[in-house]
Amino acid sequence: MDEKSLTPSAIIVGAGPVGVLLALTLDQLGWQVTLLEKHPLTGGLPPSYDHRQIALTAGSVDWLRQQLWTSELIQVLTPIHRIHSSSQGNFGILTMTHEEMEVDALGYTLSQAQLGEHLFTELATRNITCIGNIQLSQLHQTAQQVHLAWRTATGDCQGQQADYLFAADGAHSWIRSALNIPTQDIHYPHALMTAVAQLSAPHHHQAIERFTAQGPSALLPMTDPYQAKVVYCYPNELSDEMQQLTDCELTDCVNQQLGHQLGRISHLSAIAHYPLKEIRAQQIQVKRCLLVGNAAHTQHPVAGQGLNLGIRDVIAVSDWAENPNLLSWQTLSKQRTQDHQQTMNFTHGLIQLFAHKRPLVRQVASLGMSLLSALPPIKRRITRMAMGY
Repeated sequence: MDEKSLTPSAIIVGAGPVGVLLALTLDQLGWQVTLLEKHPLTGGLPPSYDHRQIALTAGSVDWLRQQLWTSELIQVLTPIHRIHSSSQGNFGILTMTHEEMEVDALGYTLSQAQLGEHLFTELATRNITCIGNIQLSQLHQTAQQVHLAWRTATGDCQGQQADYLFAADGAHSWIRSALNIPTQDIHYPHALMTAVAQLSAPHHHQAIERFTAQGPSALLPMTDPYQAKVVYCYPNELSDEMQQLTDCELTDCVNQQLGHQLGRISHLSAIAHYPLKEIRAQQIQVKRCLLVGNAAHTQHPVAGQGLNLGIRDVIAVSDWAENPNLLSWQTLSKQRTQDHQQTMNFTHGLIQLFAHKRPLVRQVASLGMSLLSALPPIKRRITRMAMGY
């Protein structure tokens, strides 16, 4: 930004949760904001806001509550009061409760669609220029500004310039490619199935995380006390077979892997299968452009840190944006890179440890969970980190 400019300006590419939250935050700080999205922004939410359940840490929700409004959003959150972690075939167990942490909840769940409805309702009240249904075509930077060009649905060429550009355009980021930023990709040996489970007993706001040799799986409480989100991993070589199983056969697989800590699962719905891949941008900042959210970091869903790491990107940018300058811009980039690396190393390490081919390694990891339960100060510190503090 030109240090003499009275009104700083930003282009944000991508209208997913991270992009919209960043647009709302910068607008609140008095920035001139343009939000661009490849999908139409009229007639409904972009496709990324589907009915999949997402997890928000207590730290993320605290920030939303303090910074943005969200009284209506807070009301649709489902709190997690207890987390039960275990390792299949081993004796190690780690439990965490909101009472022992002296907080209202360890985390929260809601659907992408619920989050999107509230974000776009708020977006409509702001003085933010929103342009959808476009195809980016050219990116150019000078010492003072960023120039971005695109084509509309009718083929017209348009463009804009701003002091800074924030790329929130997802794992297959056009901006990242245009900046020639390489990525480090890790293809996991297991795939992911998500579903909604109908439970035989109420979940009582409890979440289950179970580490297995074929990857981690989890149950997260939903608004309906008899429903939970299923996150289920299985080996890649079984992908075709798993997708051909009947609902009853899939239900049996999930019950066998997750146990009956929340009661038996009687039925699965909204079943979807995904490959699992970690993507790390080798750098997140080039001149006046910064990658945020999945454009900078796409990781394994274990521990539910994906969106929360993106929200921490937004928080850090908003702190910087109160007094923006190029010197602190470099510091911002370094701090965010460090947080990305630490979080992704942690989640990747969990996978490597608990899904290790050697049973002895898995047994030692399981023993570590039991030791944490016997060491309250360390357990509390790790729990607070998982809560986003």
